[in-house]
Amino acid sequence: MTKKYYELTPDERLASLNLKQETMTAFQENRTPQHAQIIENYISDFRVPMGMLHDIIVNGQHVSVPMAIEEPSVIAAANNGAKMINSVGGVKAMLPKRTAMIGQMMFVDMPITVLDDFVLSHQNELLAIAQRAKPTIYQRGGGLLSVTTRQVSPTEVSVDFIIDTQDAMGANIVNTILEAEISAFSKFETHLIGVILSNHALEQIVTVKVNMTFDSVGGHDVAQKIVALNHFAKNDPYRATTENKGLFNGIGAVVLATGNDWRAVEASGHAYASRDGQYRSLASWTIQEDQLMGELSMPISVGTVGGAISAMPQAKNVLNIMKITSADELRTIILATGLAQNLAALKAIASGSIQRGHMRMQYRVLALQVGATMAEVPILVAKLNQLKQVDTTIASKLLSEIRK
Repeated sequence: MTKKYYELTPDERLASLNLKQETMTAFQENRTPQHAQIIENYISDFRVPMGMLHDIIVNGQHVSVPMAIEEPSVIAAANNGAKMINSVGGVKAMLPKRTAMIGQMMFVDMPITVLDDFVLSHQNELLAIAQRAKPTIYQRGGGLLSVTTRQVSPTEVSVDFIIDTQDAMGANIVNTILEAEISAFSKFETHLIGVILSNHALEQIVTVKVNMTFDSVGGHDVAQKIVALNHFAKNDPYRATTENKGLFNGIGAVVLATGNDWRAVEASGHAYASRDGQYRSLASWTIQEDQLMGELSMPISVGTVGGAISAMPQAKNVLNIMKITSADELRTIILATGLAQNLAALKAIASGSIQRGHMRMQYRVLALQVGATMAEVPILVAKLNQLKQVDTTIASKLLSEIRK
């Protein structure tokens, strides 16, 4: 009997691709037994470089932050931004009193007044169902906090379940509770189209702030340009997209390193950037009382336990490096890293050095791209740094000369 594709072993899947032996061996050598259990149709691991944001001060605490990312210059920029921020005492981070996830029960062709009356009169029943569905989250101090209704369109209504998932990101917790709650809404089943968590985590909005002196960023003129660049990104979606992408270089790298869902964090962040109907930069920079004031607020849903985090040893090792004690603490560190990344990028643009710094880091990748050995990379990079224009042809020619 022929096996279905998902029933094949990793080696059998690789064999079906008719690969060269060296390629097959490379895939085989980059496997982790635990990872084979996490995703479907597993063949191998895809490794991303991980480096360190050496030190950033968050609420008075010095933190070392691992970052997983393939883009050159990102980690150097994060360290540069953190150095500037640390020179004025670091960032201050603020959290809501209680962070929570949101689950949706979605209805069509139902008056919101009917659902609102039902939800208000059945609060105790809905709370009891949630506790029976997921008793362990209640034992840890979490659980269903409230149920509300929200008009989505003239014909669509969302019943929102606000659920404290404690230190877990909580997708499975939320979905388990939602599915259990369906029975309570049986009289409306013909109008119910589905239940699912929302990644738009408005109950998990974190804010980080920093007050910079002009000297700490290179002077008053640079500070004014940072503010002007940020103001431009408040009005121009083209610039806002690029500024937020740079900010997520830092945020996404920490989220990935800790085994969290960087797609969910970015989706929520981009939705929040569009909350008033236009896409804008997430960070804000202003000059007040002879200081450059920076602020970043956005929803951020991450965990320190459960799901893939607990199944991936490297993610647990990263959390150990950071000495994280809670998901809320992780949220503040991630956002502080994003603000540091944003500051470094804006300063580089304001100073006219964004490309010079980026290309110096990119030359190492270019050296590997044209076939330089580990011993040849620093020699080739040194020669490339002396040139005004560089491309693969020039790099290949220089490598040939080095080898003569």
